[in-house]
Amino acid sequence: MIRGRIHAAIAPVALIVLALAAPAAAEFKIGIVDLQRALNESTAGKKAKEQFKGEFDKMQNSLKGEKDRLDKMKDDLEKQSVVLKPDERKTKADEFDRRQRDLRRKLEDSDAELRKKDSELTGDILKDLAEVIQEIGQRENYTVILENSSSSVLYGAKSIDMTDEVIRTFDARKK
Repeated sequence: MIRGRIHAAIAPVALIVLALAAPAAAEFKIGIVDLQRALNESTAGKKAKEQFKGEFDKMQNSLKGEKDRLDKMKDDLEKQSVVLKPDERKTKADEFDRRQRDLRRKLEDSDAELRKKDSELTGDILKDLAEVIQEIGQRENYTVILENSSSSVLYGAKSIDMTDEVIRTFDARKK
């Protein structure tokens, strides 16, 4: 937390120092990129998003079926609790508790699996986007390119936003 504050305080100071050093440099050129937007709007990103949604829907449907069966079991247990013998009620309640724990465990496993899948689907895309950004930066002589969604960029004029160019270059490379 303290390290984050230090980085947040250092980033603007570094930009000011770089800006003051600009007259000494031949040209000072800053660019910003919204990586999240580039990920969401690129062809590969859209494809990954669709694939992730398919996985999510499949898991959700599977878990919904189990949750519905568990809800029905709970309703049946509540309705029958008056007529059941104590040992039968305890057996059914124990079975309900076991299934509830199993469902909770499956939910946690599914959540972890979805996070892993999201990371797999987007990791390579983000790496490739970073390469495209570096290539554009070198080709067009940018001094620095910042990520627009980071907390150190509070404002960036549209004229220095290069997200559209990054998306176009990235999509062209992937064809």
